[in-house]
Amino acid sequence: MKGKPSASSRQRLAATIFAIAGCLAALASTAAAFEGRINAVMVQGNETNALLYTVGTTSLRVEMTATNWPNPVDILDRNSGALTLLFPNNRSFVQLKPASEAATSATPSPLGMPAPVGAGPMPPGGLPPGVGPQSAPVAPSMSAMPTPFGAGPNMPALPPGVGPQTQTTPGMPPMPSMPAMPMMPMMPAAKMELQATGQKTNLLGFACQQYVLKQRGETLEIWVTDQLLPYQPYVQNQPHHFGPQRIEEQWPGMLTSRKLFPLLASLRYDNGVERFRFEVTSVTPQKLTDEEAKLFQPPAGYVEIQPLPF
Repeated sequence: MKGKPSASSRQRLAATIFAIAGCLAALASTAAAFEGRINAVMVQGNETNALLYTVGTTSLRVEMTATNWPNPVDILDRNSGALTLLFPNNRSFVQLKPASEAATSATPSPLGMPAPVGAGPMPPGGLPPGVGPQSAPVAPSMSAMPTPFGAGPNMPALPPGVGPQTQTTPGMPPMPSMPAMPMMPMMPAAKMELQATGQKTNLLGFACQQYVLKQRGETLEIWVTDQLLPYQPYVQNQPHHFGPQRIEEQWPGMLTSRKLFPLLASLRYDNGVERFRFEVTSVTPQKLTDEEAKLFQPPAGYVEIQPLPF
């Protein structure tokens, strides 16, 4: 019969368990706080661009690696969501509000469109003629509008061929006018949602699961992981905040809200033709140096410009 383990054996066992737990915790924290570089390729039609993601603990830099065109560089504050676009061609930069703030700051118009520039409160009496946006004249009510000649109940009938004629049949009272047909309400566009397929795989050493997104004869298949960082697409121009968005403009935000990063995304028509592809080619975890941390700030000598008014 074996005796009970000695106190020293129990201590060694406890130390081993604590060490394993510490390693697991370290691995989990490393996965949740990825730092390093991600290389990806984006294909749209016949155009192929290589992208470099430089990931810091609180900042992210996204840029095209090709030097044959003065493409901007994106710098994202991962805590606030504020985006800075650097323009190396003219040594300037613009700071954009987070998408949530930009959406709420726009004054909605009756049709749901952002109010145009200068559409704020008007002074009493409106602006002078020819200055700024003019107020449209108020249409008079139907009761205030003058009755057209020959349309009143006590007006005599007009001669044939002159003005509006009243169609009558001998011995029959005049036919009442038909009411106008009501306008059919416009149906809102169907809301797109990511759908998990349940399929899983391993890409570049990361566990991935598949999602699909469908809209008007197109299907987007995405393999994503939660072991990197919330996705941030490359922004080449200042984004607008109105008008319909294409499917490739909507899925990045869906992944960001779920804190997922795509390893592979393919958008195809129903006939099988691919028109958009995003694919990660390499992932390199590494601690950034103090010198590399300067990549997340506008370089010295760059001039700030104001964002476009939309």
